[in-house]
Amino acid sequence: MIRYFLLLIAIFALGAAAIVLLKPDAGYVLINYGHWVAETSLAVLVVGLALWYWLFYLLFKLLMLAIRLPANWRERLDQRRNDRARSSFEDGLQSLFEGNWKRAEMELVRRASDHHAAHLNYIAAARAAQHQGAADRRDHYLQLAAQNKPELAFTTQLAQADLQRKRGEFEATRSSALALRALNPEHPFAVELLAESYLALGDWEPLRQLLAGHAGLAALVPQRREELLRRATVELMRTAIADARLDRLKGLWDAAGSLRDQAEVRREYVRGLARLNADAEALALIAQTLTREWDAELAQLYGDLHTIDPIAQLATVEQWLGQYGEKPELLQVAGRVCLRNKLWGKARSYLEAVLQSSPTPKAFLDLARLCAETQHPEDAAKFFRQGLELATQSS
Repeated sequence: MIRYFLLLIAIFALGAAAIVLLKPDAGYVLINYGHWVAETSLAVLVVGLALWYWLFYLLFKLLMLAIRLPANWRERLDQRRNDRARSSFEDGLQSLFEGNWKRAEMELVRRASDHHAAHLNYIAAARAAQHQGAADRRDHYLQLAAQNKPELAFTTQLAQADLQRKRGEFEATRSSALALRALNPEHPFAVELLAESYLALGDWEPLRQLLAGHAGLAALVPQRREELLRRATVELMRTAIADARLDRLKGLWDAAGSLRDQAEVRREYVRGLARLNADAEALALIAQTLTREWDAELAQLYGDLHTIDPIAQLATVEQWLGQYGEKPELLQVAGRVCLRNKLWGKARSYLEAVLQSSPTPKAFLDLARLCAETQHPEDAAKFFRQGLELATQSS
């Protein structure tokens, strides 16, 4: 309105200026229409025309404003609703980040229908509900998110699977992840969720196959993938050992690839070979390993394995003593192998060296056996007693 008022003042000012400028010769205008005759000066006619133009223009603007008033009112209401929805969404997210789950859920849901991205409200509200232990409300919000934005159903399902995993609902996580992989087999997060559910449920073979494939290689960081693959391989080896399936155990070892360099996998395989009476293969693998690196557990296991050539076994152990020094594990293995070969003097010297450096119940037991074999029952009883006392203290 100020603009129109200024325009009116400008018209009067121009009219006044015209009258002053045209005062010596103001001009004369005569208009005759029927019985009507109008006469005036040129300056007054110009000012009058300007005023009529301004009046008609003002009436036109008022008419247009009246016509557009309902639409403008609706736009203002819509804008107000949008501003409130955006503010409620932002407050809800702030509360979610602060850990105020109840307030976050309330703010996120309260004006979700007015927000331009309502599915985000519902997904965030589902997280807030989960933190409150409300699984039913969580699933309801996720359903609303999917209905609100059908083209983003995959994203909603991902959020649902992630929330199920965090809640410890691993069977539901597995089902959701499998459904996601049916839609997008290579999606990294879907693969990760499926792997985590397999791990929690102990589905070792599906986990191993998933991680061995291209999708598993691309989805998980190398360290995490190797950790899960090692766990799955070891668990499958244990199952094969418990089921006395030597062929299955060897198949897992052959498929292990770079995991065969992992001490945990190698030890489990050797223990399985020993338990399933494949001592020759176990001895060969232990000898191959200890030739290039030290492994105390494999060294101890070497002395428990049976061989058709115990003299060669003793020579190998003594070679390792030269390579790695007089480690207690090697001294004990050497003593045990000497016992097997009935080399009583060497056996006693090795076992007594173990007791001096790092006594173990097994070393006392071996010495007691040696004394019993060499007709020294009092010493045998003494070593049996000392070994039992040490074992009791250790437990």
